[in-house]
Amino acid sequence: MRSKTKFAVVRVFAAALLLAFTALAQTAEPWPEADRLFHSDPRWLGGDAAFSVDLGLGRVLWLFGDSFVASKPGQTRRQSRMARNTVAIQTGYDPSTASIKFYWKRLGSGSFFADEGQNWLWPSHGVRIGESLLLFYTIVKPSSTPGALGFAEDGWTAFLITNPNEEPPRWNIRKLKVPRNPWHILVGIAVVGEGDKLYLWAADEPKHDAYLLRLSVADAAKGDLVAMEWWCGERRGWRVQNQIEGRPEPVFLQGSTEFSVHHDPAGGRYLQVQSVGFGGSDISLRSADRLTGAWTPRDARVQGLQEASIGGIPLWKRTARAAGRAEWARRCPAGGQSLTLSTLACAFG
Repeated sequence: MRSKTKFAVVRVFAAALLLAFTALAQTAEPWPEADRLFHSDPRWLGGDAAFSVDLGLGRVLWLFGDSFVASKPGQTRRQSRMARNTVAIQTGYDPSTASIKFYWKRLGSGSFFADEGQNWLWPSHGVRIGESLLLFYTIVKPSSTPGALGFAEDGWTAFLITNPNEEPPRWNIRKLKVPRNPWHILVGIAVVGEGDKLYLWAADEPKHDAYLLRLSVADAAKGDLVAMEWWCGERRGWRVQNQIEGRPEPVFLQGSTEFSVHHDPAGGRYLQVQSVGFGGSDISLRSADRLTGAWTPRDARVQGLQEASIGGIPLWKRTARAAGRAEWARRCPAGGQSLTLSTLACAFG
């Protein structure tokens, strides 16, 4: 279940951080020059669960969950409606100088990807594949179960956009047929491309243990997800879903429904980054030589990022003083090639 608190969910985008995270002393400081980017629309007043996808040519797609959308400039969050998901296009990889435009639908709740009856969609990750864009979303339903915070995840879905170079209102969007699984595992938490394969990270409910799937880039580009294979451990290897006895084997335990996985070319290892806890969460790191592991234990490295601004998404620069240099480049997420930022999605501050 997604963590919902007054300060909402922390989503960390990180890559190329291995050297920085091995430093002994870790500090973080606000990045107000970049933060202003997310306060630039007088009607979009904040969003939860921020994911980013590099669209190429200096364009970055942002995917948000619950978002405050005012009907006119000057309204407050209390006067706004709650769109269950919104999107934005950032132009320019440096968020301190880039521009951004937010998108939602005019009718209904305002969700860019439409609600489905009482159910709604929250974003996961995605990837640009040639001329297409593949996006993953979690299906959420209302729940009165004690401790459910009023909602429960009810599976996952995916969309293929065949003209991502256009502005989002002009997208040709096709909802894909996805293979439901019996283990309540949500697919698409993070996406990593390696050669002719896409590797899809997944997390189960309610434990948030992490699983790994793969499919060919060619199938993904066509929107064909039926032949996805699950990693089932060293003994069983990769298996299509209908050949799995029991359930797949988690790649690591105590993950999250929101985390990043990137390859660090300098260190030659994969990095998994997530927040741990609520509100003033710690940022933790795992690493591995292979996507299938073995992964190092979760290690909290940057602690207590609990400041949040009134709207939008505060960005944080981090310096590794023990390393003697800043490890944050002023560049926005670019397909996991070199990143740069952490984001606090403050939807309810």
